[in-house]
Amino acid sequence: MSQISYRELKTADEMDAAVTLQKIYWGEDLGALVPAHMLLSIVGYGGHVPAAFDGDRLVGLLIGFIGASQTVGSDLPLKDRLLVMSKRMVVLPDYRSHNIGTQLKLMQRDFAIANGIQLVTWTFDPLLARNAYLNIYKLGATGQRYEADYFGASQYAMISGDRLVINWWVNHQNTIAHIQGEVPKYTLQQYLDNSAAIINAAVMDDKCCLAPAEQHQISDNPILLLEIPAEFAQLQQQDISLAKRWREHIRQIFPAVMAAGYVVTNFIREGERTLYVFTRDDGSFRFMKA
Repeated sequence: MSQISYRELKTADEMDAAVTLQKIYWGEDLGALVPAHMLLSIVGYGGHVPAAFDGDRLVGLLIGFIGASQTVGSDLPLKDRLLVMSKRMVVLPDYRSHNIGTQLKLMQRDFAIANGIQLVTWTFDPLLARNAYLNIYKLGATGQRYEADYFGASQYAMISGDRLVINWWVNHQNTIAHIQGEVPKYTLQQYLDNSAAIINAAVMDDKCCLAPAEQHQISDNPILLLEIPAEFAQLQQQDISLAKRWREHIRQIFPAVMAAGYVVTNFIREGERTLYVFTRDDGSFRFMKA
């Protein structure tokens, strides 16, 4: 692997290569792909497709277009609710864990700032701990809404329909602190010693797999922790029944915790344990006119 370089895609040939890269992850299902003509329209009318290259080889990309928030700042005119919708990120398997995803997202943050936009938003499967660690711990995004069957009734068999909606306030002090590595990486025990409470007491089942608690308790502690499996994709292959139990488990808990006035503000990855950190919504993560 040579030094990775980054630039935005612009030409028709580059968009064809972008479609080929998407197929490596999403397969040949046309309904799951952003086609080349649409990518050209995105970059031609205000969006962008930042990409990573190993030499001349396209190894990663991120798709973003400009939209308007329908849920945050809804009393403002549309021009004051502009955001960047981060639609898709793909990195070749051999190039993952090389900070490429982080760099592509930071390019998107630069794009938003250059255009006077405060908010970048996207969604991801909340049971994917690696994605949660990148989005929340490394980038400083916040989880403020949970959507069951976000794509309809799971129209694509290869993906789950549930999504955590991520808001990334590009100039927020929390975002800057996470990006610059200034947020202390507290251990789970340190959280527990400082008034945090685990909502779901997950346990190991007879197959040594992490199983969701039969019951959960949403306390009024200032910090709440929600545990998920560290490798959910692997669990889906090993025990689909247990994976479905986890899906239903968090589908119940996430909306309930958010309805109680909490947002996701951090993520713990400690050995084989991975947990969301919820803190009380103090109103600081709100859309404001630039």
